[in-house]
Amino acid sequence: MNGKYEVIEQGKAILLALLSLVIAISIAFFIVINMSPLFVTIPNHLLGLSRPALLADYSRIIAYLQLPGIQPLRLKYVPITGTAIDHFKDVKRLVLFNELLIVTIGPLLFYMFKLQKRQNQLWRLILPFQMLFILLVFGGFVGLTNFSSYFIEFHYLFFSNMDWVFNPAADPIIELMPESFFELLFSLWLVIALLIFLLIWGWVKLTLRAFFNKS
Repeated sequence: MNGKYEVIEQGKAILLALLSLVIAISIAFFIVINMSPLFVTIPNHLLGLSRPALLADYSRIIAYLQLPGIQPLRLKYVPITGTAIDHFKDVKRLVLFNELLIVTIGPLLFYMFKLQKRQNQLWRLILPFQMLFILLVFGGFVGLTNFSSYFIEFHYLFFSNMDWVFNPAADPIIELMPESFFELLFSLWLVIALLIFLLIWGWVKLTLRAFFNKS
């Protein structure tokens, strides 16, 4: 009986740590998407358009990706092909799924932490958090050291077509988003995800410290 109880409780701890990692990754992704206009590369003399005009169209893409009610994608200044629109539609599904994760996992995580705290089981989270933190750091390091391959593999994994291969002559919007732009966003995402995960982990450790000091 005790063995079965231990397995169940440790399973809960691992699940809670995994959900903490997912919420950290998802929130970081949401933050980075909304910060991305600050890092957009503006080429000189692209279609003769001004920086505000180009940023306005980029902002339209960001709004389209995050808001379910915006259909279809329309840009005011930069021409865009149907293939590019189809790709952004695929990206929109991923972005909306990420937002769904935040609003569903967030309350569940809060409830599970509250339950684990009430049952004095937070100590079981220490090892899973340590292992997942190391995994996140290692995965991020691998991604940064070989970003080009990582970036391509990501697209093959999440998209079932080749619509993500843009022709700059037909879809000049891609000039605003070179690979270096995505590499910068990936670095920012990694830092924010690590900070959020560390904040959750820090709360667990502070709660445990307060409990043991009171005992």
